[in-house]
Amino acid sequence: MTARILVVDDVPANVRLLEARLTAEYYEVKSIRDGRDVLATADAWQPDVILLDVMMAEMDGYEVCCQLKAQPTTAHIPVIMVTALRDGPDRLHALSCGADEFMTKPVEHEILLARLRGTIRLKRLLDEWRARGATALALGLTLNAGDASAPSGRALIVDDLLVRATRLRDVLTQNGISATVAQDEAAALQITADVPFDLITISLSMMGGDPLRLVAKMRAAVATRETPLLLVAEPDQRSLLIGGLDLGANDCLTLPLDESEFLLRATNHIRRKQYQDQLRTDVSSALQLAVIDPLTRLYNRRYLISHLDSLCADADDQDFAVLMIDVDNFKAINDRYGHHLGDTVLQRVAETLRVNLRDGDMVARYGGEEFVAVVGLAAGETRAVSVAEKLRAAIEELRIESRVSVTISIGVAIAGAAPTISSLIEQADEGLYEAKRGGRNRVVLNRRGLEVGALSRGRASVPTDSAE
Repeated sequence: MTARILVVDDVPANVRLLEARLTAEYYEVKSIRDGRDVLATADAWQPDVILLDVMMAEMDGYEVCCQLKAQPTTAHIPVIMVTALRDGPDRLHALSCGADEFMTKPVEHEILLARLRGTIRLKRLLDEWRARGATALALGLTLNAGDASAPSGRALIVDDLLVRATRLRDVLTQNGISATVAQDEAAALQITADVPFDLITISLSMMGGDPLRLVAKMRAAVATRETPLLLVAEPDQRSLLIGGLDLGANDCLTLPLDESEFLLRATNHIRRKQYQDQLRTDVSSALQLAVIDPLTRLYNRRYLISHLDSLCADADDQDFAVLMIDVDNFKAINDRYGHHLGDTVLQRVAETLRVNLRDGDMVARYGGEEFVAVVGLAAGETRAVSVAEKLRAAIEELRIESRVSVTISIGVAIAGAAPTISSLIEQADEGLYEAKRGGRNRVVLNRRGLEVGALSRGRASVPTDSAE
């Protein structure tokens, strides 16, 4: 996994060592020695990770990190602080400034690489959602920026040492985070299948089972694939820790735990998870807005064309039919009763069309008072006619606000060999024109271009070749 890494350290020997090691792993590395240059460089180069020293002469790493996280164009870039400082307050200060990780010198090379791989994976996932969020904004949807306050949420603690698990649960619950304990792999997999969590903490010291197998299963399961995983390890469990990070865990802590650091890391992960969930919801809403007609809640013309394009690419002879549907005398309804009732008519017609089609068929609002239905022809062209007649009869029975009756006219086109969207729409439109000219409230089948056969109102007969 290659990526861009910005190294910030004012000690030349440290910089050369990191550059050599990271370049050997095929990372693209850029280094700077003055903290005052970080903002401009990060903004212009957009690295995937910033390795930031804390103790620098001109501007310390804490201030640099705060400025990076305050600037919109760099706030999303993960920061790993690397320093000789070891005290708990220093780590908390770094995390509270927005650092994603805090590593003490001398840094173990394998641990650093494992951290980098995990951080880069997460960063790319969030980049994808940020890109989708930009699409949502372009569609006019206002995104939820997230809540900077301490999050509420739900966490799962997987540990068979009940004393330790209970203490971690208490730390979270006392700070507004609902926490549940599972003491083995089976219990953890069962509860995560039934209940969504914002964070899962896994002890690598469990006596029963294989904690790395649990990490792998959590990452493979749909319900927990994107849930942050925080590993808790003994100091001598270095290989397990690296293995867990490589399997997709997001973070790790070494015993004995600093409870304040555990809480801060947990809340940071929960906040990120909830922001990601909100962004996913907003993007889904934006995509729905792009293909759903807001008045009728049917698919819109954009989706219809895309759907027909896919069908035409795969169609066999007479594989499907297109029904062009128009509400008869709709302008007169608007003129007499007003546009509000006209909208109600369109909504009721849309719903009636939808419920009278089977699941494999679809209906879309084509524009104005026109709709298009696309139906499969498992039983041949007779089904297209019978479906159209069923829709016509269902609409004829409608009464809008007990005073307005509605009818529709339908033109039917059958998809032959190598159909095109334009030819199908044109043929269905010609059938619709014949239905209108023949007195409305009719279904007309247009089998091949301009060869049109009419169906009398209420009958589902198909013209023979001689009649055509």
